[in-house]
Amino acid sequence: MAKARAGLYGLVSRVFSDKPTAVLLKGLKDNEMIESLATMDVVFDEDFIAGDEEAQAEELAVAYARLFLAGGPHIAPYESVYIRGWSEDKPQLWGETTVAVAKFYEKVGLELKSGQVPDHLGLELEAMAVLAECEAARHASGDAAGAGLLEKLQSRFCQEHLIQWVPKICEEIEQQTESSFYRSMAALTAGLVQVHCGGEDIIIET
Repeated sequence: MAKARAGLYGLVSRVFSDKPTAVLLKGLKDNEMIESLATMDVVFDEDFIAGDEEAQAEELAVAYARLFLAGGPHIAPYESVYIRGWSEDKPQLWGETTVAVAKFYEKVGLELKSGQVPDHLGLELEAMAVLAECEAARHASGDAAGAGLLEKLQSRFCQEHLIQWVPKICEEIEQQTESSFYRSMAALTAGLVQVHCGGEDIIIET
């Protein structure tokens, strides 16, 4: 289960961290990936599956920019824009929430690269992917105690951070984008967080 969680969190992290690449899109069209995503109610249409990945990547880069980077109204993919700190009157970028996320990363040994904002949507999802991957490795090595600790850390981050804002931003993405790809990925992300943070595990049929 940890391996499945790591894969899903890793996927949505890549989707929301930056504009998609042709390599990412090609990977999504792999038969095994298509079958796995279908278990999470994500089904791509035939035009997407048959389309040229280079051309699709260019189109989706525009959609990504319109959603998250455009100079006009857009979605700011940061937890601190949605959640205010205890002493703050309103949410603010690089506020107390950002600091809390950064402290969590430091505690669990996750290092940020230069220029990364700790509470970016893609980065929070990546953190979950890394922790789940480490949990899977501990299970594989027979370290049940270590795996249990990593599972508890994921649960804590899920409850204190992801569940507090990810479903909301995903709903906004679904409402604002004209891209069926980003609507599907937002729905997948919201479903993943709601299931995981609700205490259920992620089941991928094989």
